Amino acid sequence: MKNLILIIISLTFFNSFSQESKDFIKSEDYYLTEIDPLTMKKYWENFPTENVLKPIPIYLKDKNGKTLYEIKISELEFYSGTSIEVLDIDNLKDIEQIIHLESGYDACCTSYYSTYLLKAKDGKLIKLPEIDNLHCDGPEPRFEYRFPNQKFGHENQILMTKSFLNDDYKVEKVEIQKTYSWNGKTFELKK
Repeated sequence: MKNLILIIISLTFFNSFSQESKDFIKSEDYYLTEIDPLTMKKYWENFPTENVLKPIPIYLKDKNGKTLYEIKISELEFYSGTSIEVLDIDNLKDIEQIIHLESGYDACCTSYYSTYLLKAKDGKLIKLPEIDNLHCDGPEPRFEYRFPNQKFGHENQILMTKSFLNDDYKVEKVEIQKTYSWNGKTFELKK
């Protein structure tokens, strides 16, 4: 009987953690290609003599090497890298995961360009409008998308928020900037 009670208490304890809102995490399921040395050499040979340099593509690939998405790197002299995070989701109709790509460009401040890809259960990727952030000093508000299973999320909606951070860089409150409804196939800006 004691063992049964311990099992019930343990399951309740672990289940309480699984019900909390989720956040994006690093993933080994995807990777980004590198900019090859020949492409870099050509870029620097033409810099700054050409008025407009062509963006350099890198690719998001799954762990099997399948190309999923192209990212164009502009201004290689300021590019600091691109990160990949994922959010597993089970309460947005026909979507199993959100892939968040964030590219940084450093000058006196850092510009971040965020791409959010909704990964449907059939493997198709749906891109949300890109979000730009400029970070100069300390915990500044940032624009981001919020999903139903995240803190401040709403059921069957994708929220574009202005998120306010505390001193530990955790989201303390949000202001909703835009709300998108999701019908399982497309998103639509609510008026």
